[in-house]
Order: sequence, then structure tokens, then C-alpha cells
Amino acid sequence: MRNPRPFSVRFLLSFCAFFLLCYAVASLIMAKREFDEVTINQILFHMQLMKDNIVTMPGDFIDVFFWHVRNAVLCAATLAFLREAAACAAGSRKGLVLAACAGLAVLWFVVPGAFMDSIFVWVRALFLASLAVTACASLGWFGTLYAMLQRLLRWVSSGWRLAAVWAGVALYTMIYINAFTFFQEQAVIGDFYAEGAYVDPKGVKVGGTGRKNLLIIYCESIEETFGDAAFMGEDLLQPLRPYIDTPELHVEQMPGADFTIGGIVSSQCGIPLKSVSILSGNLTGWALDRFMPGALCLGDYLKADGYHNVYFNGSSGVFSGLNKFFLSHGYQEFMGKEDWLEKGLVKPDDLNMWAVYDKDIIDFSIRRLDELMAEGRKFSFVLSTMDTHEPGFLSKDCEEAGMARNWPGYVKCSMSQVGRLLRHVRDRGWEKDFVILVMGDHLARMPKLGDVDLKRAEKRFVLCSLEGGELKPMRGRITHFDLFPSLLSALGFTVEGGRLGFGYDVFSREVMPPEGNTERLRKRVLSHSKIYESLWLPEYAGKKGE
Repeated sequence: MRNPRPFSVRFLLSFCAFFLLCYAVASLIMAKREFDEVTINQILFHMQLMKDNIVTMPGDFIDVFFWHVRNAVLCAATLAFLREAAACAAGSRKGLVLAACAGLAVLWFVVPGAFMDSIFVWVRALFLASLAVTACASLGWFGTLYAMLQRLLRWVSSGWRLAAVWAGVALYTMIYINAFTFFQEQAVIGDFYAEGAYVDPKGVKVGGTGRKNLLIIYCESIEETFGDAAFMGEDLLQPLRPYIDTPELHVEQMPGADFTIGGIVSSQCGIPLKSVSILSGNLTGWALDRFMPGALCLGDYLKADGYHNVYFNGSSGVFSGLNKFFLSHGYQEFMGKEDWLEKGLVKPDDLNMWAVYDKDIIDFSIRRLDELMAEGRKFSFVLSTMDTHEPGFLSKDCEEAGMARNWPGYVKCSMSQVGRLLRHVRDRGWEKDFVILVMGDHLARMPKLGDVDLKRAEKRFVLCSLEGGELKPMRGRITHFDLFPSLLSALGFTVEGGRLGFGYDVFSREVMPPEGNTERLRKRVLSHSKIYESLWLPEYAGKKGE
């Protein structure tokens, strides 16, 4: 008969098994709470940023990440102790069991700190009850109850049952991030980009000159549904109504445009944003130190035409690579959270956990617009709002104005700030000098906003209002990609053939998307493509054998 392993060895093995499981579950909970809906493409893209940017990632995001790591360690340590504590409950070790129970109970209040997750409250209560039963069992009370608890833990964490739990977590994760769809897309034979759906801007003649300034406001997670009073209970977009018409353009969200930087790149470059490191052998180990150097985007054309291009953002420009994108494609000024802090324009206490409040970003934007208009040169000014990023934030000014700390309040607060900027432009008499695009960066990812389930909406479109040009749209339903050539046309440029990237100029009568175009894009726009890889690493173009 084999000698039983020492308690320390059994505890360590149990801890390792439980930690991996707890960490996986904690990561899922964090993703659901912070982003709700994510895709494997979004995850892979941000993973590519880690090597270069891990030390400069937003501190708040890292804090949340390590909050989950610490609690996964605590969960695993508690489970391992509960599983193996019976071995210490005899003789002189009773005191050790009692001390361990008391110590772990205290840690369940110390480790989480001030931040609490609603699920975590129940998890903590369950563990505290289990520790109480274990302590009583060491004193001779509730021994049967503890024996049942220990048998349950041993049963779940032994052999094929633990493997089954792992398989369940892995399967749920794969479904949650749409991994099966992603890999199916990569396995499609052929290069969708070479089949006529994609037009390389480098081969298109763009003539003329911009005759107006450009103002683009990307509104975080804002969609048309928010303005449907019958569905939402009230028109949450009311603060914008005096300054935008009922949208004539309805943006259907495509893959690769379903997160903030993806929506921005798609609308400015006519292509989706997707990972290129996976399933690309010659790109293994690639790190994102340049942002699509082989692509031509809106800012590149505007800079060549003499525009001064500016981008203001309240969140981190480092986290998603926004700074690299804009500074790589014609923008001379970029301001993100790190820049506002470095210049002393905001203090750490003035920020929410994700970004600078929209109220402050709009203040800074109004000030810079005034300066740019006084300078008299052509410019484009782009900004992103952030108060409606999950889980939603309410500035002090909006709270004092009576807006509630819920999703309707967050949306109305953010839109009131956007309306304030648009009112400033109108009051100064500058509307004739601008092409103004107000749009959501993507659809809202949180499925439920209070009592409203967005997934029950009959049709969902990204908010889009394009005004200031003399041209009229020839069709209503568009994609993010269509905005690239359309903005150039609205400004006064001529786009030969009316197509750039996957985009079709909405003002062109001659060029229309073929029937079923959006369905084909949904199915294949993220497919593996050598042409797409060449946008990131032009030096690899044509080197298929490497």
C-alpha cells in the first residue's frame, strides 16, 4: 500500500487545479462585466498590443485584471484547504485548522478591497459559510456536514469530472467569443479581397480639393435604437435632435467594426480591423509597432491636401493602439488620457475608471475648435466620447442636472455634451464651414439597458448623421466602410469609380453595392487574406512562400 502524499503536496496540487479553473471563470466574469460581448478577433487584436504596451496599459484596467487574479488565488486557496482540511483536524492540529479558517475568512474581506462584484458577494458568502462549517467540524460539531462538503469537493475535482468541468468552461468560452465562426472564416478557400469586393485605394485616383472643414464625433456605443421612444420608453437622443436630422444613413455593423478602434478604422480606411498574427506563419511573433503602413486612409488624403488633423479622446490611446493609428495616418495632433494627465489638464481624481469625462473632453474640444477657426487653415477635428462605455459613467455636472446613474442617464448625459459642442458650432455661425459626421463607433454591446433588452429590437443600426455637404445620399443602408469615400466626396474631392476599400460612395448614382453585399461582407470580410496582411507589412506582399 502506497504512503499517502503529505498534506502540503496534496494542498499544492489541489490549489493548482482550482486556481486554473477559478482564473478562467474570473476572466469570463471580467469580460462579461467590462465589455459584455467580445469576439475572438477583438481579443487577438488587443493581445498583439500587449508585448509593446503592457507596461503602459491603463492602470485602471490593470487594477481590475489583478483584482480578479487576487480573488482567483483566494478562491483556489480556500477550496484546496476545504478539500484537504480533514487531514489536519485531528489531535494538536485542530488549532491550526481554526487559525487557517479564521485567516482565510479575514482575507475574504481584505483581498477584494473596496471594489465589489455582485456575483462575488454571493461567492464570498458561500465560502465563509463553508469555512465556518470546517471550523466547527474541527471542534467536533457538524462533522457530517463537513464530510459531505469534502466529499463533494473531492468528487468534483477528481479525474474525469474535473476534465469535464474544464471542457464545459472551455466550450462556453469558445461560444462566447464566437471562436468557431472565426476559425470557419479563416478556413475559407480563396482571398475575398482579391475577388473584386475590395478596391485598393492606392490604385484609385482621388482628385479635387477639400472645400470645408471636417468634424467627426464618434459616440461610444450609440445606436439608433436609443432614439426609439416606443421601444426604450423615452427618446434618449433628444439632446441631439436640435442639431441633427433624423438619420438618412443607417449603418449596418460589419465584423471588424464591432469595437471602438475597429469602428474608427473601418469608417476611415474602408476595411475591417482584425488580427493578422494567427494562422499567418510568416507573421508569428509579430508585434504591433506600426499601424497599417500599407493602407491609405482618410487622414492621409486630408494631410496631403493641406488639412491639419486633430483627434481628441478621453480614454487611453495606448490600450487599443488609437495613438498609433491616428499618428500613422495623417493626424498631427493626438490627445488621449495619458496626454491629458501629462499636460496637467486633468487630475487623476477627475477621471472615472475608464476615461476623462465627456464634459471635460467637450470643453477641451470647444477651446481647440475656436483656436483652429481663428487660425484660418483647413482642418479636420475628430473626437470620441466615452461616458457610455461599459459599465457607464455619469459626470458630476450631469448628476447635479438630475440625470440618473443608469444607462438612460449615461446616454442622455453624453448626448447632452455632444449637443453642447454642436450648439457651439451653430451659435458661432460655422455650420456652412463644416461637414459634420455624428455617429456611434459601434452598436451597444450591453444586451440589457435597465429593463430594455436591445436584442429584442426589430432592427439595430449604428447612429449616423452626415451633414454639411451639398450632395444627397442615394441610398439609406450603408456600412462603416462606405463612410471613407463618402466623406471625401462630401468635402469636395472626386473619387474615381466611387469605391475605396470595401466602401461605396453613398452620393454616387453610378456605383451601387451589388445585391447581397452586406451578407457577403458579414461572412467573409474577416477571412484570411494575403492582401490584408500586406496592409500591415507591405514588405511581405507577394512573399507567399515564407
